[in-house]
Amino acid sequence: MMNQVLADIRKDPALKKEDPARIRTFVSNRILPVVDFPRMTRTAVGPRWRQASADQRRQLEDGFRNLLTRVYSGAFSGVKDYRAELVPSRGAAGATPIVRTRLVSKTEKPVDVGYRLAKGANGWQIIDVNVSGIWLVQNYHSQFGSILANGGIPALIASMNDKNSALNHKQ
Repeated sequence: MMNQVLADIRKDPALKKEDPARIRTFVSNRILPVVDFPRMTRTAVGPRWRQASADQRRQLEDGFRNLLTRVYSGAFSGVKDYRAELVPSRGAAGATPIVRTRLVSKTEKPVDVGYRLAKGANGWQIIDVNVSGIWLVQNYHSQFGSILANGGIPALIASMNDKNSALNHKQ
């Protein structure tokens, strides 16, 4: 599946030019169906998630999804000739197995990408992504922790909205 996604990105000039509307459509249609975004958001927010109202939870999920879409859309322009190779795993499959891949290119350095999975109502879905040794959700959990400690859920929502607004102006 990863190689098909890479091929689709290479074929779509609007994605390479980081067209925001096209990227949102692509992510919604191709990426989000295999990602458990509610769980990723809950994990990134941590224990304070339980204190959030239903409306705040929706705002957190929307803000986090938009933030990740905007921040990582820049990677689309760098896809070039990468192809994904499965990296054999020695560990036993548990409740949250990790699928390890390596993006290889004829002209660029390989990039290791891992996907932590969990089985839910919609089958196996991605709940975290590791790029070159950095777990995405864990990284955001650390960033969000200081914001939550200083201003709670409203401050985190405001911070995500500010970041998304700033990223919108760059595009």
